[in-house]
Amino acid sequence: MSRPATSRLKVNAPLGLRPSLENCRIGDLSIDAEYQRSTEGGSSQALIRRIAMFWDWSLFHPLALSRRADGSLWVVDGQHRLAAARLRGDIYDLPCVVSSYANAADEAASFVAMNVQRRPLSALDLFRAAQAASDDQAEAITALLDRADLTLAPHMNHISWKPGMVSNIGGIQRCFKAHGKDMTGRALLALSRGFEGQVLRYCGTIFGGIAHLLGKIGDAVDLELLVMVLSGASQAEWMQEIKNERAATDKKWEIAAGAVLRRAYDEADGE
Repeated sequence: MSRPATSRLKVNAPLGLRPSLENCRIGDLSIDAEYQRSTEGGSSQALIRRIAMFWDWSLFHPLALSRRADGSLWVVDGQHRLAAARLRGDIYDLPCVVSSYANAADEAASFVAMNVQRRPLSALDLFRAAQAASDDQAEAITALLDRADLTLAPHMNHISWKPGMVSNIGGIQRCFKAHGKDMTGRALLALSRGFEGQVLRYCGTIFGGIAHLLGKIGDAVDLELLVMVLSGASQAEWMQEIKNERAATDKKWEIAAGAVLRRAYDEADGE
């Protein structure tokens, strides 16, 4: 009988002492300014106000605390949540994971490790979550992808993508917000049909150019002609043209891509 793959994993012995789970009074919690980031900046204050205004226990993550030798409690991770609770005035204690550290230097090292290990959610992660939550915009975009025979890539590594997978969900969402459902659908159709059967490695940049072109001349674009133009060069060749345009003009990627596609489209339209 074969052993599961996880049994072959070599692991180090656990470090430190097992933490305790406690509800701690917010008045008993302190912040060490020697290693904690300041919350006085505008972005931090905005985050604190947003957490306070829309407090949701179902989304709350326990604070990480240090209990020092004198019994005092210090926040290692979660000072924005603590500040929001204090700002509200109707929350008196918070769920906390309480650990013991030898000194403040070890607390600071733990603070660094927590922030280094924390992987921010990508646009793909957030969109998948929005799909699961039946978000209206996510459902509308999913329908447009289906109509264009495109699917959402499972990750950002194009090496293992299948033809028709797209990862540029942020750009698609921006197009949807700026130009609406119909134009986003046309842009996705142009991308899909222009590079049919291909792995869409450069779909983010090229789609940005298509969206910019449609945003400029809209219904005047002949979709069949645009598809013919796109299919007339490889993705790599389009990408090189866009890079050259950007180097020569210092335009943003989507504007440079739109300019390249516009010239190619106008040339084809004039023939």
